[in-house]
Amino acid sequence: MISTYLKAPFQFEQRDVPMPQIGQDDVLIKVKACGFCGHDMILAKYAASEWQPFGHEFSGIVEKAGDNVRHLSVGDKVVLETSTFSPLSTSSRNGRVDLDKDIINYMVPRESMGFSEHTAAPASLCVKFDKMSFIEGSMIEPLGVAVDMFKVAEVGLNDDVLVVGIGPIGLMAVQLAKAAGARKIYAAGRSRSPKRAELAKKFGADEIIYMDIDDIQTYTFERGGVDKVLLTAPPALIEPCTHTLNMGGILSFIGIAYGEGVMASFDSNLVHHRKIQIRASDAVPALYFPMCIDMVEAGMVDLKSLVSHTFDLKDAVASLKAYINDPMTAVKAVMTNE
Repeated sequence: MISTYLKAPFQFEQRDVPMPQIGQDDVLIKVKACGFCGHDMILAKYAASEWQPFGHEFSGIVEKAGDNVRHLSVGDKVVLETSTFSPLSTSSRNGRVDLDKDIINYMVPRESMGFSEHTAAPASLCVKFDKMSFIEGSMIEPLGVAVDMFKVAEVGLNDDVLVVGIGPIGLMAVQLAKAAGARKIYAAGRSRSPKRAELAKKFGADEIIYMDIDDIQTYTFERGGVDKVLLTAPPALIEPCTHTLNMGGILSFIGIAYGEGVMASFDSNLVHHRKIQIRASDAVPALYFPMCIDMVEAGMVDLKSLVSHTFDLKDAVASLKAYINDPMTAVKAVMTNE
């Protein structure tokens, strides 16, 4: 069967690999749709020094189930959590499943992942769905990431919110902030991506800040600053974003970097005297999938509008290169496998 691999810088190839074998607690999934995520982009750009399969934002159909699997049947439509907590861990038993790192994990070495015809996964990671499309299903994983960041920031009624980074997760965060009753939403991105700015306005952003044109630290906010920052961009932006927060503001961030980029600094006196909180959001273990599915199926969150590029699995190599080279209209690329 076909499995797609990547290697930095921006190399893709497809291989003929064996059909995955499953254990007693696993399922074999026919992949129907898989998204190309920001972490895949980092791997493809510079982080993957060796060839590796990729794709963890996917939906599909259960084709085979292990002997111990009880909650899934052949033919079920499922989305995949990248990891889940252990019910036996100390954190979970103390009621903090979000802090459990003794996880059941899909992100381990394997020959085929989401950009393949089939993949094998622990059945405990699969969440069933019914009404939404497979393409929408492929974006439940990043929506879960956005929900985690949103919850960590405690966005609430009448808050002024700044979303920094208007890729797919940032655009989902704009929708969540709007649904939560934010008073005013600012979305910050780069001017080279007009499609993303257009979507941010559609989803409820009141103002767009182009960070390659305007200095976010000196931007004129209606209330002098904002109450919450949702940062989906590199950690280096933590420092300038602290300057946008009002007294008692909260900054939630999910940005990932490698090498020197992992280091972030900030003015401790500013943070101290404004009583600012900087909170890390890390969606490991993955949570909130049933909630995310409900919100999509109820029409509360629009995922379809985020999809700018779709392509068949057999065309993945050329199509991914085309997506990467199209910053003007690129938002989200999704592979389909009929």
